[in-house]
Formats: sequence, structure tokens, C-alpha cells
Amino acid sequence: MIKDKSMPIKKHLKRLERIRDTMFGRYDFLRLDKNENQVLFPDSFIVKIQKQISPNFISTYPEIWPLYKKIAKWVGCHEDNIYIAAGSDAAIKAVFEVFVRPKDKVLILHPSYAMYYVYAEMFQARVLKIGYGKDFSLSTAEILKNIKKARPRLVCIANPNSPTGTIISPKDLETIIKVSSKLKTVILVDEAYYLYYSHSVAALVDKYPNLVVTRSFSKALGLASLRLGIAVGCKSMVAGLLKVRPMYEANAFAALIGKTLLDNYALVTRNVNKTLEGKAYLEKCLRKMNVKYYKSYANFINIDVGSFQKSRWIAEEMKKRKILIKGGFKYPYLDTCIRVTIGPKEHMRRFIYELQKLLSQ
Repeated sequence: MIKDKSMPIKKHLKRLERIRDTMFGRYDFLRLDKNENQVLFPDSFIVKIQKQISPNFISTYPEIWPLYKKIAKWVGCHEDNIYIAAGSDAAIKAVFEVFVRPKDKVLILHPSYAMYYVYAEMFQARVLKIGYGKDFSLSTAEILKNIKKARPRLVCIANPNSPTGTIISPKDLETIIKVSSKLKTVILVDEAYYLYYSHSVAALVDKYPNLVVTRSFSKALGLASLRLGIAVGCKSMVAGLLKVRPMYEANAFAALIGKTLLDNYALVTRNVNKTLEGKAYLEKCLRKMNVKYYKSYANFINIDVGSFQKSRWIAEEMKKRKILIKGGFKYPYLDTCIRVTIGPKEHMRRFIYELQKLLSQ
């Protein structure tokens, strides 16, 4: 018998299953599968970045402070309210690391962002799920009832949520934060899709010390390759997150390009407007085709194609046509859907053309 020579890992991590990223190049595809920004930056913006890269820039450790100043101005808060991380998923991980202890309860609106479940497992928390109902309905009263009864250490709320595309209204969201503050429950509001949905609770962080808001630079800001994100909280919240930060919060390229983009914010506005124009066009086409879809406040739409098998088949056929989309979800009410990232009108026109052909077969 051959002995297992692998090094033992922590027992609780043995249960944790992680899927490696797709092992093929995506550049040659129309990428409508990962909710990335589809509006490419102009060459003039790339030239601005290139002019700032020098030999000293490459050989020196990152200087993050200019980005702190720029982000604080963008959010409308003090620099002490900002924590920069290598992607919003790293900011979320820091929240788990600071606040969640083994056997603590973490409440998740289900289904939601995959990393909430991963981090809960990593930090040995007990996951409580509140499932979405038919047509992705969600009861705020049910959320409050569960918070009061279970008194979780952390509640994760993606607003808008992925993969459902739904939101909790500003009024209901503040009620959840307020009730939780009295129970010493941390509320993480994940605003990864901010700007596609303009309402934010970042202005409430000084009012509610239990609130932490995360944002990503990968969606509306279009910098997915850089892995850049932030957390916003009151001064004591951010001070706690800083205790678990790596030596440098982000690399120099992410800091430079992030700051340069915020200095050229008209590009962000342009990208968002083109995406929303593409969404309106896609919705109009789907209504004309009499195809059911679910209202989304993010940069994607769930389209009901009738069955789980058909959703997988359409995703596979689209890939043959050099278009990547998501299909084959195993969640209730999503299992008959394909999910399509919204791009500019010309991208949506190409997608609709292929979808019409597939649905007619």
C-alpha cells in the first residue's frame, strides 16, 4: 500500500471545495458570463497610464496613499473611513477575519455571492440561509425575524444581489442595519454593482458602527484585471480591518490605474450609460420575443428559457458561437434561466441574434 505523503491541512478545510478558474483564454469571446464591464477604455486612457510608468515605479514598493485620498473624495468621507483591498472579496474576507469566530452564526440571503459561503467555512462559522421566494421575492420581515431570533455575528447582504439581480429598498435596508446595531450584529452591505444601481448606504457608516460597505472596481469601474476593492466603515470599523491587512493593500499598478480612472471619471459615466442603454435594448427585444426575464438592478439579466436542460444547452451552443454566458444554475427559480452580462447595444444585438436562432430550434 502506498502511503499518503501529502501534508495534513486543517480538518475543517477538508470539507471546503474550491473550483479552479476556467483553463482557457477568454479574450477571443464575447464575454457575457462574469458580469465584467463590456465597454472598453479608449486608447487615450491607456496612453495616460503608460506615461506614468517609469523604472522607479516598477522597482519601488506601492504608494497607496494617493488612492486613499482619491477614493475618500469619491465616496464622500474621510480617509479613515476607507480600507483598500485586493478586490472587494479581500475586503469581505477581512470582515470575516476580524469579526467571525468559530461557531459564530453568519446569515446569508440565499443564493448570493459564492465567497460568503467560502469564508464562512474557512472561519468555521455556522451558515444560516434565508432563501429567495418565487420570482426572487424576499421578505424584510423574515430577515428581521431571523436576526432577532438567531442573533448572528454577521449578516451578508449584496445589494444588488448576485445571482438574482434584486435589491432591498433603502428604507428596509436601514431598518435591518438599525435593528442589528442594537444586537451587536455586523451588517456587511456588498455594493459590488454600485453605479448600475445608484443608491448606497455608505453615508450611514458613522451613524451605525456595525455597518461595513464593500465596493468593487471590477464592475461599473471596469478594472476587473487589477483586483481592487474597498470597504467603508466608521473609524473604529476600519481600524479593525487594518489589523489584518497585508503589508500592502494593493499593488502599484492597481493603485495607479484606480487613481487615474477616478481622475477621468467621465469614462466611468460613459461606461455605465452605454451599459444601461444595452440593458434597455435587450429588455425591449425580449419583450418583443415574448421571452420571460427577471428585472435586474445590476449589469446582468436572468432569462427564463423553460428548463434546466435547455439553459445548459443554450450556454454550450453560445460558446460554440464564441459567446460566453451562464446556464445550468441549481438554485430554485434560477434553474430554468440563463444569465447574461449586459454590454453595449452592439453586443446585445449579437447575443439576441444568436438567441433567436437557438430558441427557434
